[in-house]
Amino acid sequence: MKKIIIESLVASQKTAILEDDKLSEIFIEDNKKEKKVSNIYRGIVKKVLPGIDACFVDVGSEKLAYLQLKKDNIIKSGQEILVQINKEEVGTKGAKLNLEISLAGRYLVYIPSNDRTTISNKITEEKERFRLKKIAKSINKENLGLIIRTEAVGCSKEELEADIEELKKQYENILKEYKLGMGPKLLYKGLDVATKYVKDNVNEYVEKIITNDSVKYEELKSILKSINKEYVEKLALEEDKDVFDLYRVNNQIEKCLNKKVWLKSGGYLIIEKTEALTVVDVNTGKFTGSLKLGETVYQTNIEAAVEIAKQLKLRDIGGIVIIDFIDMHKGKHKEVLLKTLEEELQKDKRKSEVLGMTRLGLVEVARRREKDSIDKYYLDECIECEGKAYTKSVNYLIDTIEKEVIRISQHTSYNDITIQLNDNLYNVINKKFMDIIEKISRKYDIIIMLENSSKLNYEKINIIYNT
Repeated sequence: MKKIIIESLVASQKTAILEDDKLSEIFIEDNKKEKKVSNIYRGIVKKVLPGIDACFVDVGSEKLAYLQLKKDNIIKSGQEILVQINKEEVGTKGAKLNLEISLAGRYLVYIPSNDRTTISNKITEEKERFRLKKIAKSINKENLGLIIRTEAVGCSKEELEADIEELKKQYENILKEYKLGMGPKLLYKGLDVATKYVKDNVNEYVEKIITNDSVKYEELKSILKSINKEYVEKLALEEDKDVFDLYRVNNQIEKCLNKKVWLKSGGYLIIEKTEALTVVDVNTGKFTGSLKLGETVYQTNIEAAVEIAKQLKLRDIGGIVIIDFIDMHKGKHKEVLLKTLEEELQKDKRKSEVLGMTRLGLVEVARRREKDSIDKYYLDECIECEGKAYTKSVNYLIDTIEKEVIRISQHTSYNDITIQLNDNLYNVINKKFMDIIEKISRKYDIIIMLENSSKLNYEKINIIYNT
């Protein structure tokens, strides 16, 4: 059975997926950066660049957004247009826009500007593809532009029909808002990762959905009602509590940040990341067993293949991955190993490809990169040793401060504290993140003062209770 744990903090929102109480996936949203991808706006064209078939559009942000045009798009400066953000702004560059609006439902994506029905390539079973296409054709009398999502596998005609109707209503409301008023305007805000995950994945196998935020609770309650009223019973509110501690997620995240991963047999993996690729080294470790060496190596490699697929998904490692399995001599063993790895990677929604094994036993895997791996959020290059090692990140330590404040608010009567920090950490937080500390203070109604201390390790914080 599956649990979905949503931890809402001032600086971040994290969604942990537990399968039989083991962490299988985690999604991290950094609240310090406003997310705009999938948002739909009424924009005003500010500058047309005919030489490169592009224009700059005001959607209400500080930076003008960029829109690439097709040859047949005739757009003039000052014109109002309906646009959707498909790439966040980076540095000095504004967001990237699209004129082709798309709205994602639970089973379908609706694209009002075209009339084709296509199906996700991840649905590979021909019978199911045929069944879904047949249903879509029977209910899509208006020839709407639709993409049948992977989540549609096994769903009924009634579920697909309800999804289409909901998406049509959403688009009609967007068009109504578009016609009201003047100037740049946000017409539709995309769901955050936590809500979208629940919407796409809740089913009879989800045992519990837990959140520590009352606003998120009400949002999820509304969505669950629209899917299946019985699903509301799965939802629980643990308001302003450290839900990752309550459901033993914190210690599992700590393990994900370690290079060494133990296998049940006593073997282990070493996972090393570089800028260009990730290297996984497989070792027999303590595993000797009662078998011959060749069988011991084979069993360790098979166990490692299963664990590697899990770790790539859990750590969200993308790009090129090189796996150094223990050398095997039997061709049959190598075939089974590669097949096992391929089968395990297919359980992951992210597209992966096993590119084969070299004579040295190295296996190359390509996994599509969609976002940063979790260590980007939790780890930084160490300031004190000039980047020669990694230490807990400022993100991690700010979240730790909030969790300490949660504990104080829940279990003590103190409402005035001083937090001592290492000199370097104090300087970073004081310069860049005092607004976050002030928000934490207001949220829990506790006065928070910061104080630097040369005696403290970078990763340690010390709480002083003021009376």
